Amino acid sequence: MWVSLFLISVLGIAAVGYVIWPLSGRSRKPISSEREELVDLITRKEVALETIRDLEFDHNVGKIEDEDFERFNRILRNRAMRLIERIDVEYGGSQGLGPQSVNISDRLELEIRNRRRVEEALPNEGSCRLPEE
Repeated sequence: MWVSLFLISVLGIAAVGYVIWPLSGRSRKPISSEREELVDLITRKEVALETIRDLEFDHNVGKIEDEDFERFNRILRNRAMRLIERIDVEYGGSQGLGPQSVNISDRLELEIRNRRRVEEALPNEGSCRLPEE
């Protein structure tokens, strides 16, 4: 009987220690590593570029008025340029964009143009046909 109580007590103390240990503030690694931050910045840049493309499309089809387009386009382009600059400064440049001597505005235009080319090259989902027998 005493042995059972002793084993249950030891297991209980071990379980409580296991739960409390991370709360003691002793962490071996930082929560966010440098690579995770770079991935986050690149993802945010990609989202900004995608949003610019969507905004341009909506403006071209008449869903957005000119003044709203200009305002949102300016905001999104500034955000994308800040993200590109931050990637350049902190991590040595954006992946595969060419020479670093190109100014940031030209690089933004280059990335938007490259994104359009990739999307134009993708097959149209609605035009897919099954082969006839």
